[in-house]
Amino acid sequence: MPEFFVFKAGKYPQGHWPKERVKRLVEAYDPENKTEAPAVIGHRSFATRDADQYAHGWVEKLRVDDEGKVYASIQKFSKEARRAIKEKKLRYISVEIYEFDKVDKAEPPYLKAVALLGRDNPAVPGTRIPTMFSKLFSGGVVNTVDEKKRVSTFTRKVNDEDINALFDARQVSTQEDVTMGKTAEKLQAELERSHERIAELEKSAAEAALFRKENEELKNSSKKKEAEAYYGKLRDEGRLPPARFEKAVALDLKLDAEGRKEMRAMFADMEVKVDLSGKHKADKKNADTQAASGSDLAAKIRAFQKERKLESFNEAATVLHAEKPELFDQEEADA
Repeated sequence: MPEFFVFKAGKYPQGHWPKERVKRLVEAYDPENKTEAPAVIGHRSFATRDADQYAHGWVEKLRVDDEGKVYASIQKFSKEARRAIKEKKLRYISVEIYEFDKVDKAEPPYLKAVALLGRDNPAVPGTRIPTMFSKLFSGGVVNTVDEKKRVSTFTRKVNDEDINALFDARQVSTQEDVTMGKTAEKLQAELERSHERIAELEKSAAEAALFRKENEELKNSSKKKEAEAYYGKLRDEGRLPPARFEKAVALDLKLDAEGRKEMRAMFADMEVKVDLSGKHKADKKNADTQAASGSDLAAKIRAFQKERKLESFNEAATVLHAEKPELFDQEEADA
């Protein structure tokens, strides 16, 4: 986790901080049993917005080195804060310290918060550390925030070392980043597998559609052959006018099983008719697209059909034969 240099033993206009006092500050910090110091943006004792109440990390522990430098280890620094520091929107690191020992020498000082500062630095009028102290605290600002509560702040400017502590993957890569990275990789892999699966399904669907089409074509071909055989027999027996053969087959294919059964029964019950060739059956030679030989009699039958508004040529020939058989006798004699 990131570790930041936040304070150092020394003499300040604020007061004297010898190593012994700094050590007491570090040893007193106990986030589990006492107050846990947050990492915040700006020095705010109260907030008007919910976002101002948010902590951007928590100080897990303090460490002091032999020179009296204090380092704060901040757990899970928020992305918002890290990004703002990297973009130089927040340029200062500041600590807020309760100086309890100034009221009661038996009480040690205690870390209140670590604040990241931008436009509100310094938060209250403060004293620039004189040149004689600049080496101790990198030209920072010392402020007394609350005289009654004895809360003091010590501020210094963010440097490259701090930024590296936040963004050097070898030093810090928060569990959140790792988890999000793995989640992103997992989602990407799942997305690629989904695309592959979709491609497989599309291929299977196309193959299934082609199979259904071929199967339907085979079924239709088989049905058509069966219908042609059935109506061809009726045509050859003289029960179906040759001109109606193709239409009968086409209609048969469009009907469902029940409709097809009724239609075939109707044709099967029809009596054998005498065609214009004088024969009792229409053989294949005469089974063309017309029901007559093309003679004048055919023209008379068509005229008779139109006059009587009869449905078929065959029906007109039958009725005309009953009324005027001599016309057909003449045709047979000519034949």
